[in-house]
Amino acid sequence: MIINQFMWGFQPHFQVALEASAKSALDSIGVVLAPVALLIGFEEEPGGHEICVEPEGAGIDPATLDNCLAEGDAKYDSHRDRRMRMSDPGLHASYHANLRDRCRAETIADALASVGNAEPRHWIVGLSARVDRYRVYPVIGVLRGKWDALPTLAHRESDHRVEMFLSLQESVIREVLRRASSALSTSGQPLDIPYSDSDEVVRRATKNFIDCLVYFKGGFMGGGLDSAMNLIAAQPYEGRAGAGTMLMAKRDECSISLEFTNPISLKSTRAVRKALEMTSGELHLVTDGTVAIGLGALVDNYESEDETAFLLRVLGRAYWELQHAGVPLLAVSDGHATVPRERLSRETFRDAVLRLFGSSGDGDRLWALALAAADQAHGTMLVVHADAESEASRLAPPAMRVEPSVLEDSTLSAVSAIDGAVVVDPSGRCHGVGVILDGRARSTMGDASRGARYNSAHRYLAEATRPCLIIIVSEDGMIDLIPELPRRIKKSQVNAVLSEVESLSKRDPVDFRQFFKREQHLRSLSFYLTAEQCDRANAARRRVEDYRELAAKRSGEGALRVSYDAYKPNPQLDNSVFLPE
Repeated sequence: MIINQFMWGFQPHFQVALEASAKSALDSIGVVLAPVALLIGFEEEPGGHEICVEPEGAGIDPATLDNCLAEGDAKYDSHRDRRMRMSDPGLHASYHANLRDRCRAETIADALASVGNAEPRHWIVGLSARVDRYRVYPVIGVLRGKWDALPTLAHRESDHRVEMFLSLQESVIREVLRRASSALSTSGQPLDIPYSDSDEVVRRATKNFIDCLVYFKGGFMGGGLDSAMNLIAAQPYEGRAGAGTMLMAKRDECSISLEFTNPISLKSTRAVRKALEMTSGELHLVTDGTVAIGLGALVDNYESEDETAFLLRVLGRAYWELQHAGVPLLAVSDGHATVPRERLSRETFRDAVLRLFGSSGDGDRLWALALAAADQAHGTMLVVHADAESEASRLAPPAMRVEPSVLEDSTLSAVSAIDGAVVVDPSGRCHGVGVILDGRARSTMGDASRGARYNSAHRYLAEATRPCLIIIVSEDGMIDLIPELPRRIKKSQVNAVLSEVESLSKRDPVDFRQFFKREQHLRSLSFYLTAEQCDRANAARRRVEDYRELAAKRSGEGALRVSYDAYKPNPQLDNSVFLPE
């Protein structure tokens, strides 16, 4: 077989746009999966090459895909819906063409998964479209290890009319692929992919994911639960921000303690918000995704493996989560969904304590205090200071000094109810409460979009003369740990990426796509580059631009040079950011 990548003129531009679209959408929901995009074409008219893969340097041998179409057709022939008949001939033909295409896409994904790779990937294949002489499938691959670590459901229920998604991240990728398939079917030009509109991709993907859950797990005719929840979470009650829980489950999975004579439509925002005030602890507002039928709880013998009961938690102003068996599947803030992350990473926290306070820091005790602070229903701030006693004295009054003691959770909740921060030493003993942090306002500190608590903490930290760690719990549930220390990596990792960039810059001809892919990786590590390494990185980029300029002149295109930001050493770089080899 001849390996060739040419299908149509815009294919490299389309592939780049598809990859950018996937990255932008996944970044928008807060996950880093290093997506790569492929375009796989199967020739339908003779005269070219049987199978093409774009990009050519993706490490996919077209021979791997030789039998995919035949295997997909066999899968279609044995599919349970193969005999499904529609009364309308056009609808019948469209349904079965789509079913066959989905079977083929599954076999392509299986074939790609069998390809050995230093970085194993999970592949998702979209529906195909005819472009010139080729049947083209858009494909997105993500790092399998990172993908498997994300929250997801385990069981995919199928229906011949509705496709179910197991997670928000899967729904996002499917939405990107759907748009790519639509663009391919019209012209195959990259401008047809709205890769810059990640917010719209996420909005549509969120709706698709939640609508599928309602369809399969709640009310068959349900829809619009995401919009209803956004309005309910944003609706105050007597001046208070939203808070409460809704249980979406089958009727026989719920123990109803109070049933409404007239179920409340979830579109009746004020009525539902009022009903949420009655929820507490294990008592939830029971719903099928369309109406609230009363107050109740999940039965004791519910099997979480069934994946049929879901908790909708309104946690603050315009903020809510969808959970299953205690695991958040998505979080929505001001209408934008993200994949929930651990509110406070123990590993990150302990690393920060060690780097700031060394052996004097009691990581376990401080972690317990941090968790207690994070569980407060109201905003609070916990300041860990290397010289907490002196700071509490310096800032009093209005701060109240206390005899050094370890705080219980209930005590922390009580003292954090008043204005000001709680100051503790690295061993976890409290020295002051109601502390108002000082510090001069500086244009480079803080974030204008955040509240006073967050910005005052940054101003205070900027003038602190001793090590200090601040845990901020905002009233909207957001948790920040400052300073946000750069993650620690090995020097060998940085050296390996830099060496690869240098090697790619010296090739003739230069593979621009491969060079800039690796150089983008190096850019993400720029904080860790020494002055000498910055010089090497800048020299590599100059070689590539010199090559580009010379190649353009030889081809008669004139001088062509792309501007770029030079690498500069970071003055904050020190050995504390590097892990031992």
